[in-house]
Amino acid sequence: MKKLLLVSAAALSVLSASATYAADSDDGVQPTRFQPWQQVWQCNDIGVTITAHDPFSIEYDLGGTIWGGSRFTMFKGTLYFNGRPCLSQSLGY
Repeated sequence: MKKLLLVSAAALSVLSASATYAADSDDGVQPTRFQPWQQVWQCNDIGVTITAHDPFSIEYDLGGTIWGGSRFTMFKGTLYFNGRPCLSQSLGY
């Protein structure tokens, strides 16, 4: 009975070690690195350039005639200026 218990414990430890190794081994999936990106939009006479140089900040550059009360909204990947969709001119980064 002691031999059976000892063999069972040894088998379980081997299975546990192999399962841990399989969980820790590299399965080909690499963590994704941050990629800088840029979007360029034309909203009537206003040009909007949105740039991310690092994963912690986003830079907005507005060019053209801007008046107080101008409102930009990003909804489902489209930029809106005062409720009207802007034209995407993004070519990548």
